[in-house]
Amino acid sequence: MPYSSKPQAWFWVLAIIFLLWNLMGIGAWSTEMAASDLILDQMNDQQQELYLSRPSWYMYIYGIAVFAGLLACIMLLFKRKLAVLLSLISLFAVIITTCFNVYNGAWEIISTADKFFFLSVPILSICLWLFARSASSKAWLR
Repeated sequence: MPYSSKPQAWFWVLAIIFLLWNLMGIGAWSTEMAASDLILDQMNDQQQELYLSRPSWYMYIYGIAVFAGLLACIMLLFKRKLAVLLSLISLFAVIITTCFNVYNGAWEIISTADKFFFLSVPILSICLWLFARSASSKAWLR
């Protein structure tokens, strides 16, 4: 059964939800870049030690993850195939940062609420990539 080249209403709803999610990611990244002292004040000693021991490349990869994700969402809203590549780049960056955090023992010292976000980020990154691939395969993206 051939697909219509016009996206369904749920496409727009999901694209906007993913856009809002990635805007929250930009906000979190910006806060860490500009106001790390405020973040440190909310952490216990063990969390502060882990936070301060991150290598310099970590924030760059984190930035790539959130900005590529945001651009992927914008490309989805403009119905561009570039969304697939950008969402894949974002996913790889998320995998790198998540693996780094798991390797360094962040899971053991974060709160339950933080664990929710810790798991949500890679899951939603995978969902964004799959969503972009699906939209492209249905010829909704040009």
